[in-house]
Amino acid sequence: MLMMDEVEYRVKVDRQGRMVIPAPLRASLGLLGGGEVVVRALGKRLVIEVVDRDLERRVEEAVARILKIRAQPAPGKARPGKWYGAEYARRKLGL
Repeated sequence: MLMMDEVEYRVKVDRQGRMVIPAPLRASLGLLGGGEVVVRALGKRLVIEVVDRDLERRVEEAVARILKIRAQPAPGKARPGKWYGAEYARRKLGL
């Protein structure tokens, strides 16, 4: 999907309140085969944002990948000391 920095088109609104999003913008935003948008009014501005149909699927995939991660302590020569003790942590946290 090609993104445009800033472009401007003047479009007409018909009697039913419909307007046509120009083809170059539809192509740039991935709306050629249809799609869904959110329309919001901000004062006298009309903001139209494309709804990402794949967002929910991508979030679910990312959560699944994250949940598969099993954190392990780093291998090495960890020596007991003030940095590893529960008492030290309580003091640092003011508990």
